[in-house]
Amino acid sequence: MKKSVLLVCSITLAAFAAPAFTQAEETTESTTITTSSTALENESAESVLSTETPAAATQESSADQNTAATTQPQTAVVNGEVVELEPPHKEGQAEANATQAPKEELIEGNARSFRAAAASVPMYRLYNPNSGEHFYTKTTSERDHLRSVGWRYEGIGWQAPTGGNPVYRLYNPNAGDHHYTLNAGERDHLKKVGWRYEGISWYSPSSGTPLYRLYNPNAKAGAHHYTPITSERDQLKKAGWRYEGIAWYAVGSGQQSYEDYRLLGVKNYNQYALGAPSGCEGASLLQALQYKGKITNWSLRSFLNTIPKSSNGNPNSGFVGSPFVENSYTYSAIYPAPLTTWGQKYGNVQNISGSSMNTLINEVKNGNPVVAWVTINFQPIRWGNWSFGVAANNNHAVTLDGFNKAGNQVHVSDPISGSYWLNRTTFENIYNARKYAVVVR
Repeated sequence: MKKSVLLVCSITLAAFAAPAFTQAEETTESTTITTSSTALENESAESVLSTETPAAATQESSADQNTAATTQPQTAVVNGEVVELEPPHKEGQAEANATQAPKEELIEGNARSFRAAAASVPMYRLYNPNSGEHFYTKTTSERDHLRSVGWRYEGIGWQAPTGGNPVYRLYNPNAGDHHYTLNAGERDHLKKVGWRYEGISWYSPSSGTPLYRLYNPNAKAGAHHYTPITSERDQLKKAGWRYEGIAWYAVGSGQQSYEDYRLLGVKNYNQYALGAPSGCEGASLLQALQYKGKITNWSLRSFLNTIPKSSNGNPNSGFVGSPFVENSYTYSAIYPAPLTTWGQKYGNVQNISGSSMNTLINEVKNGNPVVAWVTINFQPIRWGNWSFGVAANNNHAVTLDGFNKAGNQVHVSDPISGSYWLNRTTFENIYNARKYAVVVR
């Protein structure tokens, strides 16, 4: 009788224990799913489940989630690219002092100035930055070929007649130098000493606009130079070139080309020296306006005193803070739209934000300086998460006022680091992060 009772009790307990075991399995399965959703590796989840109770595994998973959330950097999408965000910290003079602008020497020398063209056969003028030689030709195919191999096209040197006295061209294969002469005796002498005669290059009238000939006794190539411009002749004489008189005549003067090179040479204001540590945009705009002959008697301080202010801390509505004050917690800057509105009070200022680098170069080619938003000393852009949105912590603005095509260079007037040439690609990479630009026409 006792054995029967014990057997019944055992069966009854087993019946009650079965649902409890099943529930435990369901709990374990649920925990496994939760752990997998936390992006842990499967092996780690299995390890936790084999050594921890289901509740402990869930707590561990939550802790991992919290840790990941605090260590993962904030990101944002800027111009279609995902960028990491730093805390909002406005950089200024400390970064300017700790870094250097990527300045370069001009690769191809200085530009020349030519007078307006007259209607006749144009004589194209090119310059070789490697040898220092100037080359002259009436043939467009020769001009274009030399441009394609690195010569800089400087425009129309002068206008030649279609007939008259022949001007002979010779080539020195040892020095890689060309020579041009109206004198048949000089031509024959050079042929005897090894120069190659290349024929008649153009013609000269018996009188007209004189082409002056100068000689550089220190040059190995490009030793002779020919120009109709008296100021250029006199400048070379002062630099040590020997004046050799009139080489031949032209029927008209030349015309400069800006296809390959132009330097506007706008005035430069140093924002720190003038007590405006946050005034880069205003300084860049004033430089451009004064190049165009506007408010030329204004100082930087007097101009900055008229800057429109933002009422909500957003540079899209005006300048934030004061251009005469710098601190890390105020986003002291002004963006293109309000800067354009401000500039239009004094000149023809247009917002061209979103433009390509080629568009900016074309503006400079046409004699129009461009205010461009870059970074301090062209350092890599660092993004901050500000109250008004994502913005460059190391924001800066400069005036783009020159380009040198063959050297892949641009020229800026920088309110921090002065006026200088730099690699175009360096400028373009920083500019393209935002493509903020304002032109003064």
